[in-house]
Amino acid sequence: MADNAQVVPVEEPAATATATATATATTEPEAKSSDQMESQSDNKPPVGTLMALVNILAAGVLPIFTFVLSLTLLGYAVWLLYMRSYDCEDILGLPRVQTLASVGLLAVFVVSNAALFLRRKFPMPALVVMVVVLLLMLFIGLAYAGVNEMQSRRFPATRMWFKLKIMDDQETWNNIKSCVYDKGACNDLIYGSPNEKPYNRRKMPPIKNGCCMPPETCNMDAINATFWYRRKDEGPPSSMNLMYGDEMMVERISDCQLWRNDWSILCYDCRSCKFGFIRSVRRKWWQLGIFLIVISILLLMSHLLIFLATFWERFKG
Repeated sequence: MADNAQVVPVEEPAATATATATATATTEPEAKSSDQMESQSDNKPPVGTLMALVNILAAGVLPIFTFVLSLTLLGYAVWLLYMRSYDCEDILGLPRVQTLASVGLLAVFVVSNAALFLRRKFPMPALVVMVVVLLLMLFIGLAYAGVNEMQSRRFPATRMWFKLKIMDDQETWNNIKSCVYDKGACNDLIYGSPNEKPYNRRKMPPIKNGCCMPPETCNMDAINATFWYRRKDEGPPSSMNLMYGDEMMVERISDCQLWRNDWSILCYDCRSCKFGFIRSVRRKWWQLGIFLIVISILLLMSHLLIFLATFWERFKG
């Protein structure tokens, strides 16, 4: 029986080789397809990275930058509140205007930070309110800086307003002139005149240069800082010798006739004295105008970028 038994050949190695080949054939397309998917994914823009950048800008960088900008409003408002008013400004009511300007800057500071706090709940209303407020502040800044000549008449402490109040209103100037004299604007020149001549008038305050000395175009010789005499061979300067385009030069022709060596008169009635007072008082208002222009533009751009980043975050989220 053992001899009659037949041995059946086992073909396991062939079957194993066939299965391995089949598996290799099936895995190769899968590998190729996965490689294609990875290459396609590499070509797509990194949406996650872009969203993370937008979130950082909307939630961190831009709000912090805007808050720091608003702090300059707070600092300038405090500076205006505690800044000493120039002598005789109260005749024009400028201290009250200075207080109102400080309160206005504080109000813009509060509105700006309220818009930052409510930017996620009410993005559109917050942007509209800030645009209106900042455009108004820019408009006022242009008037104070003297850029907007048409509207500068309507705001106190602007160049055209000073011209109407001081240059064209003799009653107001008489009050200012008396105040300037009582404050002793020329006392240090009267009682302590320097001996060196010619005097360095460019380093003098504008009000002393205009009220305590005759205009340089008068061609006068000086005994001391407040005592001048006309040259015998020369009269007042003619308009042909003046610089073209300088309106103050033409006005100073009459100032040469108004000058007196009397300590109580000097050149207090001269137009150069009026211009000197205006330059002394107006400087801080011109600086306020420049500040309002710069800070309103920066805050407007910052709030607009915050609005765009917030809406992009909502749209992609």
